[in-house]
Order: sequence, then structure tokens, then C-alpha cells
Amino acid sequence: MVRKDDSDQLAECHGQVPATADGKEHPLKLRRRKKIKVSVIMPARNAEKYIEEAVRSVLEQRGVAYELLIADDASTDGTWRRLGLYRRRPHVRIWRFRNSKRGPGAVRNYLARHAKGAYLAFCDADDKLMPGFLCQTAKRLAKDRKIGAVYTDRWVKERSGQLRRFSRNAGPADTWDLLGGPLSNPGLVVRRTLFLKLGGYRKEIPYMEDCEFFWRLGEVTRFAHLTKPLYWYRRHRNSLTERYKRKARSARKALLREVIMRRHKLRISW
Repeated sequence: MVRKDDSDQLAECHGQVPATADGKEHPLKLRRRKKIKVSVIMPARNAEKYIEEAVRSVLEQRGVAYELLIADDASTDGTWRRLGLYRRRPHVRIWRFRNSKRGPGAVRNYLARHAKGAYLAFCDADDKLMPGFLCQTAKRLAKDRKIGAVYTDRWVKERSGQLRRFSRNAGPADTWDLLGGPLSNPGLVVRRTLFLKLGGYRKEIPYMEDCEFFWRLGEVTRFAHLTKPLYWYRRHRNSLTERYKRKARSARKALLREVIMRRHKLRISW
């Protein structure tokens, strides 16, 4: 099905589930009827090289009802063609922004508004979820309504090919303000109601928009930390993190000044 929104052309592809040979409902259709608990949000921009691996890592999750929402943000490579392999999957929905690049923050906001799950899990198109990520994070959120978000440790594959474990021991589980160590999207799941209440990511921020959001989130809720490395993060020269590393540092300082001013009414000169 192809439709238009107010500002851009996009295509939405719904999964189509066939019947079995004897005419009975296909078991995948029965599975689809379960109430969706987690919506996985995946923006994609020129991710042809990695996106199939990212999608498969979500489809291999077990133990929780989920959906996968993907948006191709005006890619100029073969990303949209690769996504064609998954358009008939029953719990995958795919959009394509054809005319202009929106940016990862705006795309995540768009997908979050279309999500059906109680929780939003963020997975970049060049990363992947480890087995058990969705199930274990969803269980932790269901266990305590006072927890608004849960984050995990992660594996990091460096540009050199080295794989190392990244532990997030110090952070929002210990201090509410996050000023010493803001979170980023990889390995984090948040309640959808909170995300929408806060307005999601600020579209005018080109860098560090996820850290800025989690600074705001830390002012209204508590976080939980799972010490298992359940997210696989990839560093490569074409990633946004690597391309805009210097700009991100200056953006972080500006945002940090803004946060301190908002919370403590203090003006910082650096």
C-alpha cells in the first residue's frame, strides 16, 4: 500500500500472512494477534551493508510479542531494495521517505507515533540485538512501574575488528541527573507513554539528540541497568558517531549548559 503524509511521499508495507495448505489460519497469524509488548524502532540511511543483519537480529528475538518498524530515510544506496526481503513479514512495517532526508531523531519520532507496543526499543540499522534483549528488558520494565527505562551493557566492535565489552556501571541507576554520563540509544528501552509525553527527540538538534532526550527523561523517571551485554554496537567510518565526532563534542557542551541552566539556574561559561 502506498500513501502520502503531509510533508513527504512514503510507502508503508504491511506483512501478509498466507493460509496453510489445509485452509486453516497460519500459525504466524495467530502469533500476530498477541498484544504487542515491544516496538523496535529502526531508522535507516544508506545502511545497505548492514541492515539485513540488523533486521534478522530482531526477527530472531523470542519470549515477547514485538513488532519491527523501519523507515528508509531517503537512502541513495540499495537499502530499500534490501528491505524488500522483509515486506511480507507479519510483524514488520516499513516506510520510505523518498524526497528528503529527515534525520534519525525525526524518523524515530515518526515511527514511535505509529508504534503499538507499550515499550520502545531502539536499534540502529548498522547494529544488532543479542538474543534475549527484548524479553529481558521488557520483563524488567513490567516488574516495576516506577522504572521508565532500562538499559543494558553492550558489545562494541571497533573499526579495527576488535570486539570488546562495554559496561555501563555508573549512570542513571545511581544518579538521577545523568550529567556525568548521559545515555545514548544503543541498548535502551523506554516506555512509549513517557517518550510521547516528553515529545521525543528535538528535531532541531542534529547531533547528540538522544543524549538530550535522556537528560530530560532522567528528570521525570528512574532507570534500571541490566549488566548483561545484550546489544551489539558497531563502529565504522561511515557511522554518524564517527563522522560527526568533533561536532558532537561541542554540541554536548552546549546541551549540557542548557540542562544545568534549566535544572539549577546556573550559567556556565565553558
